Amino acid sequence: MEFDHNNVRWVVEQDRLSRLPDELLHKIMSCFDMKFVVETCLLSSRWKLLLTSMPFLNFSSCNFGSLLRFAEFMTHVLFHRDHQREVSLLKLHFQGAANDFCVRKIADYVCSHNVQQLTIWLTHHLPNNPPFLFTSNSLKHFTLTSIVIGACNITPKTPWDFPALTTLHLRGIVLSGDLFSKCVNLKQLTLESFVINVDVEEFDIITPRLSDLILIGGKCSRVIINLIAPQLENLTIYHCFIKLLNAPSILSSLCYTGFPHPQLFKDCFHSLNEVTICWLKMPYKEEDALKTIHMLQKLYSARYVTLDAYIVETPACVWM
Repeated sequence: MEFDHNNVRWVVEQDRLSRLPDELLHKIMSCFDMKFVVETCLLSSRWKLLLTSMPFLNFSSCNFGSLLRFAEFMTHVLFHRDHQREVSLLKLHFQGAANDFCVRKIADYVCSHNVQQLTIWLTHHLPNNPPFLFTSNSLKHFTLTSIVIGACNITPKTPWDFPALTTLHLRGIVLSGDLFSKCVNLKQLTLESFVINVDVEEFDIITPRLSDLILIGGKCSRVIINLIAPQLENLTIYHCFIKLLNAPSILSSLCYTGFPHPQLFKDCFHSLNEVTICWLKMPYKEEDALKTIHMLQKLYSARYVTLDAYIVETPACVWM
């Protein structure tokens, strides 16, 4: 069989990747950090145009020697974008302390370019009350993640003004005051590894259209949390220490995992459809079992109840 060198050369020299549609190339490049994307796009004029129209921007300070160089790079990329093209997703990864310049630059860009999804990942402290956390008419999905609990202390004088926001995920932050009442379209809220300010005895979550609430790893054992959410349907609580949780009686689904906490709810629920209860394994005394029964009595309206084996294995004499 004769080997066709000319045909092989034609296949190798052809740039098939560049012939892909812009939308697909944008998707591929969205998986990488913007520093790598910029270096790649400098290879050809075709790719340089792609860079200016990127709808997904992923900035990380990990690949820079200092925050100043990172801020300069980020400013350069944002300035040279095609400003007629909206940004659908903006990701920001701070490997180190976030300075005011970077924060304000992102704040201005989010507000002026109709960014719909914003994700911020922190390893150190964020300046208190960063401006971009308080107003945006376009933002629909916002995630603020800190690996250091309490790295961001959010104590605004007025509620966050996110009228278009539908999903919000906050991790590792300190909460205080009314934050969500102006998020009139918020449907899904996740609070993870959160702390409520020590000066706060009662914390209100005011969300007129919230349907799904997830609380994970909350440390606020001296705080009463009031869920003022008339449309709340699904409530999930995982490893939280809360003094008392006042939830709407119209709740449809409740999932609780953690230490036995029979005093968590003050009132009964009237329209529960599904309940799942899972206690963490620990020495289980008779008085704990009686308190568990008392808690379950508040859930009498549930159509389907799932209990883990640890609860079911409680000595029968205790349940009688």
